[in-house]
Amino acid sequence: MKRFFCFLFVFSLLCNPAYPLTRCNSYFLKGYISFHKLLKNKKRARYRSNWIRVKNLFYRAYKCSPKGRYAPKSLYYIGRTYQELGKRSHVRSDFLKAIKYFDRMIRYFPSHPWCDDAKLYSAKIKLYNLKRPEDAYIDLLYILNVYPKGDKAVEARRLLKKLDKKYLSKIKINRAVVSHKQRPHKRNISRFPVEILDVRQWSNRDYGRVVVELSKKVVFRKIRLRGPHNNKLVVDLYNTYLPKKILNKRRIVVNSSIIHVIRYGFYKKNIVRVVIETGLLKGYKVFSLDNPFRVVVDIYGKKENKKLRIARENLNRAKARGTTASLIEQLGLDIRTIMIDPGHGGKDPGAICGGLKEKDINLRLAKILGKMLKRRGFRVLYTRTKDVFIPLEERTIMANTRGADLFISLHVNAHRNRRVHGVEVYFLNLASSKDAVRVAARENAVSSKKISDLQVILTDLMLNSKIKESSVLASKVLRGILKDTRRYHPVSNGVREAPFYVLMGARMPAILIEIGYITNPRERKRLRSYSYLKHIAEGIVDGIVAYRRDIKRFAGL
Repeated sequence: MKRFFCFLFVFSLLCNPAYPLTRCNSYFLKGYISFHKLLKNKKRARYRSNWIRVKNLFYRAYKCSPKGRYAPKSLYYIGRTYQELGKRSHVRSDFLKAIKYFDRMIRYFPSHPWCDDAKLYSAKIKLYNLKRPEDAYIDLLYILNVYPKGDKAVEARRLLKKLDKKYLSKIKINRAVVSHKQRPHKRNISRFPVEILDVRQWSNRDYGRVVVELSKKVVFRKIRLRGPHNNKLVVDLYNTYLPKKILNKRRIVVNSSIIHVIRYGFYKKNIVRVVIETGLLKGYKVFSLDNPFRVVVDIYGKKENKKLRIARENLNRAKARGTTASLIEQLGLDIRTIMIDPGHGGKDPGAICGGLKEKDINLRLAKILGKMLKRRGFRVLYTRTKDVFIPLEERTIMANTRGADLFISLHVNAHRNRRVHGVEVYFLNLASSKDAVRVAARENAVSSKKISDLQVILTDLMLNSKIKESSVLASKVLRGILKDTRRYHPVSNGVREAPFYVLMGARMPAILIEIGYITNPRERKRLRSYSYLKHIAEGIVDGIVAYRRDIKRFAGL
């Protein structure tokens, strides 16, 4: 059906004298006709040169007007051309180029109606051609979360069910079944067991987190055992051992509504088993973090607190009026409590340049920001108020367990090139550029290559309903910063997305602000200035107030 309408569209342009052909749409129309002719001609489609000619036509259409009406369609068809070429050439780089142009189209033109088509083609390439089902799973989740009403949502849901059956482990009631991919291969197990350093937990009425810290990376598997009134989450850590100081505990009694007891001990030789006895669960996540290696278990309870119950009633009233907005706007939640996170601290100084340490700037700005927010009537919480080290996974835990409505993480950027400067605001999502990968790698204390391997984290963030809210908050905060620091002629590097550990698991809108580059001489001088930090803080406050104003406006509809 889409092909029919596209041909009708081309025909109407060619025949209608009211739309004279310009150079851009001439290239696009030639490319479009050539592409579909080549699809039908099996003999000509075997030759690479024919596909490259088609690609060049679309590329010219895009380059002559990168923001014009044919630009998104040209990028889409460049991706389709490389996809069809890859099917015939069986060359991996052709499929990778197809994904590259599909992603570029989505990044530059996120509201275009063909974006879900591009993302679905990207998922199919990863699933069928590149044999990367985990990446395909993420793309399909992206379609359902970002384009739930698009024409590709049904097909995306069907493919997700297929992936669930084929690739994900199946846990049945009172019986654990573990997929072969979760079982460690003998070559992955070292002769020397890895020490378990600590087992920590945090919990409140409807959320809990358990962290197992180890000295090195290990292979682990997860199992869920369901019961009529409670559940057990089991994590087996292969090639590990328990030192005496940890072994003596063996049992941690929590007695919260979400986590009852945590038990651990040797299951078999060199296999330590951690068992978490819980109440009725809404869901759970198990993932790993590095430096040091930790296995993290997030647990979500079924009980709905009073605040969410009231919010859901507001949502029903909003639906009855026919109003539409983002989830948090529809729920009518107010912003009262803000958790401020001064990045780094203690043994982790962050970026250092010219005798200036990032951790000190972050803490100074956090205290200025906190005072301003209190004057505006907000309740302010801090992850740290002194120069102490706090692991990344504990920062969002503080926000979750203490009922924060927003999470603001403050940082200072760095770059090898001293000329690079500007303000950036990030929210949790797939990294959309090399710079975003670089910043995420630095803040996560991992290599850039590792960012692409964080599949579990990326899958989790795609299921996070706060992506849209965080994006809106990031835009308003950046706008506020630029307005309040205009006397310094600030440069905006825009709102960006990347997978940050510190934002992982946040159950509220969460952003990370890079207020400038410590490696840039001019910005480093400003970062020493109380006056400049005060202007930055005022801008952040203005952005938060504007965000709250919009929420109240929608809640009052």
